[in-house]
Amino acid sequence: MWKILFIICFLFFAPTTTLTAQTRWDLQKCMDVAIERNRNLTISKLDIDGKSIDINIARNERLPGINAFSNISSNFGQSQDIFGNNARNDNFNSNIGVSSSLSLVTFGRIKNNVLKAESTMKASKEDLELEKRNTRIEVVQAYLQVLLQREISRLMDSNTYFSELQMKKIQKSTDAGAAPLSVLYEAKASHNRDIQKQAAAEQELEKSILSLKQTMYISDTAKIVVDNEISTIERISMNYLASKEYLADLWPEHPLTKKYNLLNESLLADGKIIRSTRYPSIDLSVNLGSFYFNNLTSNLGKMAFMQQMRGNFSQQITLSLSIPIYNKNVVKNNIQKNNIQLEQNAEQLALSKQKFYQQIEKYLVDCRNYEKQLTIANEALASTQLAFDISEKSFEAGKISIYDLNNSRTNLLTAESDVVKVRYNLIFAKLIVLIMTKGDIRF
Repeated sequence: MWKILFIICFLFFAPTTTLTAQTRWDLQKCMDVAIERNRNLTISKLDIDGKSIDINIARNERLPGINAFSNISSNFGQSQDIFGNNARNDNFNSNIGVSSSLSLVTFGRIKNNVLKAESTMKASKEDLELEKRNTRIEVVQAYLQVLLQREISRLMDSNTYFSELQMKKIQKSTDAGAAPLSVLYEAKASHNRDIQKQAAAEQELEKSILSLKQTMYISDTAKIVVDNEISTIERISMNYLASKEYLADLWPEHPLTKKYNLLNESLLADGKIIRSTRYPSIDLSVNLGSFYFNNLTSNLGKMAFMQQMRGNFSQQITLSLSIPIYNKNVVKNNIQKNNIQLEQNAEQLALSKQKFYQQIEKYLVDCRNYEKQLTIANEALASTQLAFDISEKSFEAGKISIYDLNNSRTNLLTAESDVVKVRYNLIFAKLIVLIMTKGDIRF
């Protein structure tokens, strides 16, 4: 019976445990989670939703407004007529009705309000895309920092393990009287230094993981296993992305270009709205209603309420013409401001384009230089590895001191660290170019 229960429990819990253990956080997943949890992006999305409502408000200006009205009033006291006669004028009156108004001629004001609202909303969407790209770049930086610190920590672990083995060998030689105590003490000191470096590397690794979690807006207690499979990115060639033809075709579709083009459309529509206030406007209004009047000082108006309401029912149609004459140069000044804003947008777009090309050129130069450095660093590592192998054998043969061996081992560790750093610098430069040009790393 107990065996059967154990098998059932194992089958029930095993798939979940296995799935959790195999869940790894690759770069794409980290970026997706960061974009999903970034509150700044959420605020930007809410701003877009609000501007979408502005579009509906602008469109609904084409529809007539309908209002119901009713009021009750009573007057007491005396008044004087045009002949100077005083008389009591106590009365009770009320009216009720429905009114509606519609703008007939606005010289494109409503149409341009809609266009302005639509362009502003679309520009906010491009802003959101730019914020997403910046978020991805932050995640890339934090993610690669984790991989780099993990590689350095691994090198430190290996170095500490080697110094421990070396110390144990020297301990045996010292116990056998073949090696002096000074060599043993230097081996122990070297091992202790390696342990200290290993602890510092582990601390930096822990800090980098925390930084990645903060970039993704997840709890610092969450367990994540960062996937180091980035060989696909390493194989990407920058030749195509570095071509002038590609960059020339890319810029018109870049979110920055779209953003400022849309802002210009919004400003042009706003300029037309400002100019429309120079022209007359025509509004149509319709009123349906009735009133009741009761003179409290005479029998005038003492007719039944409903009878008066039916008898006094009236309809009114009004065309209102408004002609602007003098507006204190408000329109002229607003047009000037509008033109200045258009010029500012043009300059800002040109500046953004200049900075974009400068950044792309910088990272492309970095890619070329890091590729050369990586080749040189790998050659240096191979030579340093051979030198260390010879030093290790020479030390065992008693031809060099432990200080020479430690120097050779330090040189090897430096060479390995240089290869790792250059490698991740190259990957980072490639990823930045990909995100700046394509917006993502999906390819």
